[in-house]
Parts: sequence; C-alpha cells; structure tokens
Amino acid sequence: MCDLNQARILVTRPAHQSEHLCTIIAKKNGIPIPFPTLEIFPILLDVKDVERQLNQADGVIFTSANAATLYCSQLDDAKIARLRTTSCMAIGQATARALITMGVSVDLMPEQGYNSEALLALLVNQKRMPKHIVIVRGENGRETLFETLTAYGVTVEYQHVYRRVIPAIDCSDVVQLITQKQLNIITATSGDAIQNLVTMLPFAQHDMLKQLPLVVISERIKDIAKSLGFQWISIAQSPSDDAILKAVTTIIHGK
Repeated sequence: MCDLNQARILVTRPAHQSEHLCTIIAKKNGIPIPFPTLEIFPILLDVKDVERQLNQADGVIFTSANAATLYCSQLDDAKIARLRTTSCMAIGQATARALITMGVSVDLMPEQGYNSEALLALLVNQKRMPKHIVIVRGENGRETLFETLTAYGVTVEYQHVYRRVIPAIDCSDVVQLITQKQLNIITATSGDAIQNLVTMLPFAQHDMLKQLPLVVISERIKDIAKSLGFQWISIAQSPSDDAILKAVTTIIHGK
C-alpha cells in the first residue's frame, strides 16, 4: 500500500475504538489525529427484563460491536447459556467478532453491505422468519429493522445498552490545523460522528472543514454528510480499518 506522505488524518471514532486505525495510518507514514466525536455511555440492564426477553425471543440482533460487548458483559453464565440457544445475528464483521469474543456464536451476518438493509435481506430470504426478535442497540438508533420486521408480523423489542454523547474535549488543536490548512482528510464511521464533528467545531471553521476530503463507510452516511454541506466524500468498500485506509490512500494518490 502506498505511503501516506505525512498526511494528517482526522480519526473521529470513539476513543476506545480508534487505536487500530491510528496505528495503521502511522505505519503508512501518515499522521493520525485522534479526535473522538462520540462517547459511549453504558446503560445498566434490568436483569428481570433481560431474562424475560431471552425466554421469549427466538432471535437477537446486535447492531454494533459496542452493543454486543456491553450486553454480553452484563449477563451471568446462565443467561449467556440461554443466549447461545437463540439465533444471534450481527450487523457486520466487527459485531460478529465482539460476540465471538464474548463466547457467543453468530448464526446470521451479511457478507457485504454491513447494515440493517443487508441483514433484513438475509432474514427475508430465510425459509423461516423468527417470530420474536430482540434488537440490542444504542439509544436513538435507526428504526429500519423495527419497522420492516414488524411489517412481516414479527414481535420486536429493543434492549438499549448504551447512549451516544458528544465528548467534552478540547477542540483547539483541530481548529488550529483546519485554520492553518494542515488537516488533509477526515474519517467518519457513523452519521452521529460527522454531525457531532460539525457541532463541536466553531462556526468560523465550518466552511474550511466541509471542503476537506471525507471518508465514510456507507451511502447513508454519505447522504448525511452531503446534507451538512461536505463537498468531497468518498465511501470505503467496507467498514474495516483496512478499507478506510485504502480509501484514504486513494484520495492521496488518486488510485
């Protein structure tokens, strides 16, 4: 993979999820600028509610790696054992890895797409649709899964395991990089991340910010960025860090 030529690349992932991307950027002679625009706050689960859901559901959908980790880490051995007897579905590879790390196998995961629509397509094409599904996710997530599954007659419940907040961090270094035209590329892996970035930075920097190349991981996030006024948006081939790095490299070298 080509040298990144000391390009300064803003990494907006939550702090606990940015290390690997920052490391591979640095290995390719780029300068990662960690700037988390999301912070994940765990929500304490109601033990009785979780037990009831696991006893009733024949499917559990995990919408993110955070959802998988924060849910499973609050289950005792008996509930983990019950979860293992239920069809567990992951929105993408990172979510599947998190489940496997927690000792839970994955029964269904999109091979590409890595979003609600891709998972729904797999579910619809199955011979047997689950009758009762629990969606494990963060607060205020997308409603696509709920609306579509309900339309198919599935009983759907949510289990919220975290909330997303804007971090209270010093933005002055990033403001200075933008003002001095020393920031080269932005990466964002969620709509909230890019929306919060705009919120966190002073209005005076918005025009310069939105002229910078932006790498996102889906058409949906591209649409959000476009609605915010970003002008140069590239989509990585998948949500993986390697795919994001490849998209960054393509911007720098044009191939």
